[in-house]
Amino acid sequence: MNIKFKFMKNFKIYALLAVAIFITSCSEDDKVTILVQETVGSGAILRTLDSSGSLDMFNIASTLSFTIQEQDAEGGDLLDRVEITGSFVDNNGDDNSVSGAALATITASEFGETEELPSFDYSITLAEFLTAVGIDLTQVLPGDQFVVDMELFTTDGRSFKNSDTTGNVSGGSFFSSPYQYTEEVDDGIEFDITDVNANEISLTNPNMDYSVMITIDDGNDQTLVETLNIYRAFIDRSVIDDINVSEEEELFATFNIADLDITDGVSSLDYLITLADLYGPNLTFDDLGVNDEFQLRYEVVTADGRVVTTDENDTEYYRAVFVTECIQLNADAPFAGEYTINFLDSFEDGWDGAFISVSIDGGSAEDFTLETGGSGSSTFTVPEGATTLLVTYTAGNFEEEHTFTILDPNGSSAASGGPFIPEGEIIILVCE
Repeated sequence: MNIKFKFMKNFKIYALLAVAIFITSCSEDDKVTILVQETVGSGAILRTLDSSGSLDMFNIASTLSFTIQEQDAEGGDLLDRVEITGSFVDNNGDDNSVSGAALATITASEFGETEELPSFDYSITLAEFLTAVGIDLTQVLPGDQFVVDMELFTTDGRSFKNSDTTGNVSGGSFFSSPYQYTEEVDDGIEFDITDVNANEISLTNPNMDYSVMITIDDGNDQTLVETLNIYRAFIDRSVIDDINVSEEEELFATFNIADLDITDGVSSLDYLITLADLYGPNLTFDDLGVNDEFQLRYEVVTADGRVVTTDENDTEYYRAVFVTECIQLNADAPFAGEYTINFLDSFEDGWDGAFISVSIDGGSAEDFTLETGGSGSSTFTVPEGATTLLVTYTAGNFEEEHTFTILDPNGSSAASGGPFIPEGEIIILVCE
């Protein structure tokens, strides 16, 4: 009797443990699914089966598409209709936002069936969205948002929308029922600024003129873009004797994009600013102090008059030139580590016979060049204990196309040059 009782007691314990293991082995989404299905008695959701597409600020035919499935406690019998509204969120400060414009109403009779549950497909073009919210295409800029809201109405008079959901329902992998979809507008323009020089002004080392390579591609052979404007400002952070020589942003240069060099539908500009031009008529080198900053902001004006730009450093259309001071780490001997040579060729056909040579401790020189294309990189390593490092440039053909930057082992610019790089030694400066 005692043996049987002990066996039955242990059996119950094992059974309870097995149940516990089974429950805890369920995924988080499984538990949420079970919880909602068992506790939300006659609720309903709109499950996202698929969403695709994007809205292109240049293409009114660009489309957003959705496949939506309705689920309720009675297998779809509670479904009455889904009302779809749209909003435009103006994130560019022009106060053009619009909320809750009617887009469509999908009645129960218009639903099809997916996995034995009611479902519908819905799509909207940018042209249709603009009409609904009463916004002209020229008011749409990068960073603006179009928002699609869906509200589910049931036959018993209730409704469900985005504000009624929790994160588990709106974002969970099973339900995926946000009721709301936000599409941020992209400019569709590939704008790139490649730094040729260090883009800094040193108070202690020789300085080179500011130089970058700019490329612009609107994907339509430059028919969508018209003008490139460049603005300049100066921030004085080293104010001396309470005299602040900061300068407000002003238009610095303007280019007609159609007049730039164009290859395979991509416009390019080798943009060189002499130090004298960068300083402007009111500043000199002696006015500069550590951490002062020249700000260069680029903007593209589209053919329909829209302005595409950014206003923060290291973003797509914005660069800063900082005033620095070098505490040299290679004054007595080469700084050990791996150096990177970045090559650029504006015609994108290699360096036309030009090359950079590197010799360490008087040994045989190793030559580096850009064999083909518009850009590339090579590396060389200075070993610990090296006593000399000689880097030289040998010219080739079409010197107006060649530029380079050498990065030190810390990833900072140690030398740069071009176009028309002087032949002979390249001074390597590794700064703290």
